Parts: sequence; C-alpha cells; structure tokens
Amino acid sequence: MQIPKFVALAGMWAVAVSFSGRASAESAKPKYYFTISNITAEDKTLISSAKDLLEKEISSRSEFTQDLGGAESEAAAIAELKKRGLKGFQVNLRINTFKEAIKPPVPGRRDQQMAIQVKLGVYGTTYPGGKLNFTGDGEASVTGEFNERRKESDVEDLRKAAMAAALKQAVTTAVDKMTTTKLSDSPRRKKHKAK
Repeated sequence: MQIPKFVALAGMWAVAVSFSGRASAESAKPKYYFTISNITAEDKTLISSAKDLLEKEISSRSEFTQDLGGAESEAAAIAELKKRGLKGFQVNLRINTFKEAIKPPVPGRRDQQMAIQVKLGVYGTTYPGGKLNFTGDGEASVTGEFNERRKESDVEDLRKAAMAAALKQAVTTAVDKMTTTKLSDSPRRKKHKAK
C-alpha cells in the first residue's frame, strides 16, 4: 500500500517549536488535568477525528494528564486535583476553515493532488470554574497526491495530516501562553483621578 506523498506547511510562516523547553517538561510529572469539552465545525463529519487528534496532541505532552484516579463526580475530581496539585482545564476546539481543492498532477506524474487548508483555534477554561484561561490558533496547508482507486483513504490521510499540523501549532501556542502568563500580566485596574 502506497502512502500518499504530501508537503505540510503549518501556517503562513514556519512553526518554531522550542524543543529545549519541551525536553525539560517531558521529564516532569503532570501539572495539568484536561478533558475535551466542546468541538465546533461547520462540517460535522470533522468533529470525531478532530477530537481524537486533539486528545492525542495534548496527551503527548508530559505536563498534561487525563487520569484522575477514577474520580466519577465533580466533587471527587476537585478533591483529586487538590490532592495531586493539578490545575484542571476543559479544552475546546473551533474549526474555523476547512477547505479542499483538487490540483493537477505534478509535471511528470500521473496522480492528481489534493490541497487542504485548515484554520482552527483552541481555548481552555478552568475546571472547575469555567473561566477562560488560554487560547491558541493554528493553521496548516497540506498538498499531496492521491490515487483514484484509493482516493477516499489517501484523502483522509491528508485531512488528518493537515488537522494534526494545525492542532500542534495551536496547542503549542496555547501552552506557551498558559505557562508564561503571570498574574502581573493581567489588565490593571483603572486608577480613579482625585477630584
């Protein structure tokens, strides 16, 4: 079985990922609990795959966990979070753009190409509490060949590659914001002028 060849361009610029920061985080124990809360997309057929890919991307980061030791109620979950010193988040995803376009074959080749463009945003709210805590945007363009006989599976692989690249960018941005934002970065209260 031939895997379609594709080129992924994550965003309109190169995605720079800080591997040194990630390497030190990988050896640390989890700091955050997460659950996937809500996924919205104009094309509802994207939701199931997007949820799986988002969960996979966040789970790949050692600072996150979905394990709360079997806590079934919210009260038990809150107690477990406190006991383990974890901050809890509900992660949401909005797929803003998902476009597909068939392109002619590369000169000298026979198979047509599929170009896929994805723009999306992730945001996290505190659990419990539901206060907005972090956001991150991701964008990816993937172009790859597909064989007419295997069009459905080849194109699905390209869709997943585009979605995964955009999610990686969005989650990386969100985690960077979440880990670098401090209380002093929050908007200051307006000072009232003395009359």
